[in-house]
Amino acid sequence: MSNMNLDLSLRTLFLVTEAMPRPRTFLFDTFFANRENLDTETVTIEFKNGRRLMAPFVDRYVDGEEMPKDTFSGRTFKPYAVAPKKTFHADELTFERLPGENPFSQSDPDTKRQKKIAETLQEQSEQIARRWEAMAAETLYKLQTTIDGEGISDTIKYYDNSSTEHHTTVASTWDNANSDPIKDIKAVLSEINKAGGTRPEAIILDPLAAELFINNKAVQNMMNLRNAYFGDIRPEVEGVNGASYIGTLTGLGIDVFEYQEYYDYVDKSTKQTKTKAIIPDYTALFAPKGNLVKFGAVSTIKDGLLEGDLIPRTYTKEENDTITIRTMSKPVTIPLNTKSLKVLKVK
Repeated sequence: MSNMNLDLSLRTLFLVTEAMPRPRTFLFDTFFANRENLDTETVTIEFKNGRRLMAPFVDRYVDGEEMPKDTFSGRTFKPYAVAPKKTFHADELTFERLPGENPFSQSDPDTKRQKKIAETLQEQSEQIARRWEAMAAETLYKLQTTIDGEGISDTIKYYDNSSTEHHTTVASTWDNANSDPIKDIKAVLSEINKAGGTRPEAIILDPLAAELFINNKAVQNMMNLRNAYFGDIRPEVEGVNGASYIGTLTGLGIDVFEYQEYYDYVDKSTKQTKTKAIIPDYTALFAPKGNLVKFGAVSTIKDGLLEGDLIPRTYTKEENDTITIRTMSKPVTIPLNTKSLKVLKVK
């Protein structure tokens, strides 16, 4: 009979986690590609509010004029942990059949254990990735990250007055026959430029906004949908990471995508599972790439300080023959320049 060993080395856990396929997280991967793993428990959050000062003239006898420093906002923050976990009794790992396993399989307990742990790590990795994507969406669309969990409630704010201060509306909603989305897009780009933001590299439309955009006469005058031509067509980016590539706006050099993602949650009052979209309906997001994600370090008694985006751990209790599998992440999504972000409400 096999003597089941429930302990797994930290190196093995990291190797298993790194080898696993990650869920598709378009916003997180596209707009927060800069990643930094810290060796501290605190994260310094700095973001630029956008300002373009012109150098002044000075008299020949004046050595120079003192200029205001860049308008950076910042704070030190201890990131909260995202940490799903599961606990199994030895009997579950030894005797219970795995999903899809042959009922007459003679798999040894060690093999079953390894498969169950790998399956659990994969599940937790996907759950954390959904949290990353939701954080990215909230940062881009609301200039904030809401921390709401068991015993905690906090908000990281990247705005001065309102979480919708970077929202704007169209002159005529896109369901109106006389609307001109191309003109609206140019107006938003002008607003961003005037505010001191960097030029957006992509526009993200939710499915409802995308439908209005594609069926709009002004847009159709710019492209020939019947021949699948829209400015510049680049098949290599179609369907990238869960999003649908619509095309590139000719003359503006901005890629346009259609995207929406959902997650399930348990309603605290009704205790029922509900589904929520991460992107607001009828919106167009203008955003540059290259924003930042910082991952705080995780301190442990056994292995000291651990760095990384995903920190897998296992804990065994011999007195009750259980193993707990937990994956932890301490992410903070940071927009580099809030004046570069705009959300256009199209209906």
